[in-house]
Amino acid sequence: MHETVRLIRDILLRTLLISLIIALLIVGIYYGGRRYWDNLMVVRLALIDQGSLNVIVVSFFVLIRFYLIFILLAPALALHWTLKRLNI
Repeated sequence: MHETVRLIRDILLRTLLISLIIALLIVGIYYGGRRYWDNLMVVRLALIDQGSLNVIVVSFFVLIRFYLIFILLAPALALHWTLKRLNI
């Protein structure tokens, strides 16, 4: 039982770390090429206006934060604290 809970906790924490690295990479790529992407989407291709693009980008990063905190970090911390209590 303890080993299964420990394994699930380790998987969640490792997934959190990998997801955090990927999220930071996405942020770096977006903000590094923001002038190019904004110009491409708004002016050249005329797919969307600037205000809507900003809303989409912000909501995307909010969803990433929700996933990292509530789907990965919170269960991993709960399992970690449960393991600590069971070992005492």
